[in-house]
Amino acid sequence: MHKIAQKSWSGGIFRAYDIRGKYPDEINEDACYKIARAFARYLRLSNAEGGALKIVVSADARKSSPALKEAFLNGLLDEGVEIIDAGLTTTPMHYFILNKTKADGGAIITASHNPPEFNGVKLSKKFAVSIGAGSGMEEIKNDAIRGIFQNLENRGQIIKKDFLEEYIGFLSSHFPFLKSDIIKFAAGEKIPGESFDFDGDRVMFRDESGKVVPGDIITALLARKYARPGEKIIYDVSSSKAVKEEVEKMGGQTVESRVGHSFIKALMKKENAIFGGELSGHYYFRDFFYSDSGIFAALAVLDLLRTTKKPLSELIKPLARYFKSEEINFKIKDKEKIIDKVASHFPDAQISYLDGIKVEYSVWWFNLRSSNTEDLLRLNIEANSPKLLEEKKKLLVELLAE
Repeated sequence: MHKIAQKSWSGGIFRAYDIRGKYPDEINEDACYKIARAFARYLRLSNAEGGALKIVVSADARKSSPALKEAFLNGLLDEGVEIIDAGLTTTPMHYFILNKTKADGGAIITASHNPPEFNGVKLSKKFAVSIGAGSGMEEIKNDAIRGIFQNLENRGQIIKKDFLEEYIGFLSSHFPFLKSDIIKFAAGEKIPGESFDFDGDRVMFRDESGKVVPGDIITALLARKYARPGEKIIYDVSSSKAVKEEVEKMGGQTVESRVGHSFIKALMKKENAIFGGELSGHYYFRDFFYSDSGIFAALAVLDLLRTTKKPLSELIKPLARYFKSEEINFKIKDKEKIIDKVASHFPDAQISYLDGIKVEYSVWWFNLRSSNTEDLLRLNIEANSPKLLEEKKKLLVELLAE
């Protein structure tokens, strides 16, 4: 059994597209044991094929991950699950293993980009389809908090397997001229200009002078590589309008999405999109099971540098043609009330409510939305000139301060 049976934990760890909180006060072994049992029961109810469940489990390198993983494994064993223990992996490698094994579902113990005192779980259905708000998270949350489980006669079993060589082979098949870089990534070596978050599903880039390249500009850059007539590209509501323009210039079609990996992954599959990107540094590929992968994105950028023989600063220069604020965060209690108030200030604008509000004029736009991971409102503004950007930024900050 798990080590901290009945220790209290927070129901607030269940977020829009994953589970995360501070260890051990908000998330602990008791939480992970119960989440695992609820997860297995949810998959069993939705498993049309019947039979024993097969679930992939892995973890990132946080100090609390081994203990939480052990509790999670115990929960699955008590549900009679056949477990594939993939050991230490990144989130993208975990998605690869899920698709490779055709398992019924998967769980990786990780809190993504959150600080070391946090930990959590990312849950997936078959073929790495994310579990989030509206796609199973509520059912799993309610079952785990209730915490009433049957004692089953047959306990599950664990099969341990290392998938690293297969993973390297998969990446090499897509980027055959970059095998040495793939091996470096797999060994944990850093390549100048690229930095990954803790679980490897997100990547940020710097040009050769060390200047940070915004995530949406990388989306626009990779759109040049992937956009073709008839192909669809997904981008989030906070991305520069340069993304849409570049895709359409190449004859492709754009689909705007809510922010968040579970929403974009579902939309990628629904639209059969070839590529998608977020301002936050998540990039999604049809060739990577419609999932996000920092390593796949890094290799795609390296491949562009190789084929064009141009530095990154030169490649992105024509794409950074608008003036954009940094993402500005506001700690506000009544978020919906404030969003409605701000929207009412712009009656002549084109307004979308896809994710918070997106207010658009011909020469400037802004998006104001609730964070999916923190108790914040996030504001992004873009304009055709620095002067206009500062003017609109001042106006919006004043509106949000009232």
